[in-house]
Amino acid sequence: MSLSASLVGIGIVQTLLYLFFIRAIDLYERESLRYVIPIFIWGFAVATTVSLVFNTIASITISSLAGNQTASFVTAVFVAPPVEETAKGLALLIAFIVAYVAARRRGLVEFAGVMDGIVYGSAVGFGFAIAEDILYGLQFGSETFVVRRIFGGFAHAAFTSLTGIGIGLIPWVRSGFLKVLLPILGLLAAILLHATFNFTATVFGPVAYVALFVVILLYVVIIIVWLTLERRMIRDELRDEVGAGTITPQEYSMLPSYFRKTGYYLRLLFSGRFSAWRRARKVHGAAMDLAVSKRLARRSDTASRRDRVLALRNKVAALRGGLVPRTDP
Repeated sequence: MSLSASLVGIGIVQTLLYLFFIRAIDLYERESLRYVIPIFIWGFAVATTVSLVFNTIASITISSLAGNQTASFVTAVFVAPPVEETAKGLALLIAFIVAYVAARRRGLVEFAGVMDGIVYGSAVGFGFAIAEDILYGLQFGSETFVVRRIFGGFAHAAFTSLTGIGIGLIPWVRSGFLKVLLPILGLLAAILLHATFNFTATVFGPVAYVALFVVILLYVVIIIVWLTLERRMIRDELRDEVGAGTITPQEYSMLPSYFRKTGYYLRLLFSGRFSAWRRARKVHGAAMDLAVSKRLARRSDTASRRDRVLALRNKVAALRGGLVPRTDP
């Protein structure tokens, strides 16, 4: 069996396209690459290595007791899902802790909400999937690699996104019990979905990919609903910022609409107003952070969150300088 370097290269490019696509559909608060890329690398290198070691040990142990066929089934359905999802989920937990520390220091929220959880969960899942597919391709040949890339490229992203959602909801709940429970439930749901997929693939073959397609459609619905809620949140939280002078009425009408905001940026670029474009993006990004921080402060009114809101409000004013937003070219 062989796997060509060109085929691996195509698979890596495909994976990166998936990664940047998922990041791009986070319309209102796009995640920083300084978090997304390390999580992707963790999935590719660390989670894969940890999983390979533990899965191999389990497979060898079970095989010596019950035979190769039983070992293959038990490892795929009962061992690999908890091992792999825990290894991937650890990256998300570390990222959340780092983001939390950064938020306390800089007044920014980098990992909060369903969409953030999906982006980060997908990032580690994409990294894991391409590494795993390369290993399978080296073992079973190019055809296996291609089939897994075409039909299963989103599988690990879908599994681990559930863990990401559980972690991403931590800042949105007040109860300390829920802050602990939600990530655990997310991880358990990821393990269950992973195990169900592996069981279906082992017993029914290609039917597993049909089930995965249905799961992805459900994610599409979740993403649409969350983005709708985010748009409403931005409108609600920034309404009183117009009267306070933090943002202008034109910005208020623009910021909740991704397409209006993008159109405004394009008009600035096409008219050659590059400095205004750069400043506007920074101002609007800080205003988005302000909206999220205000909503989080409403859910849990602490001194640190009030300070964060004030810091972001001051940041918007400092970034604005002499910029007066316009909607015409």
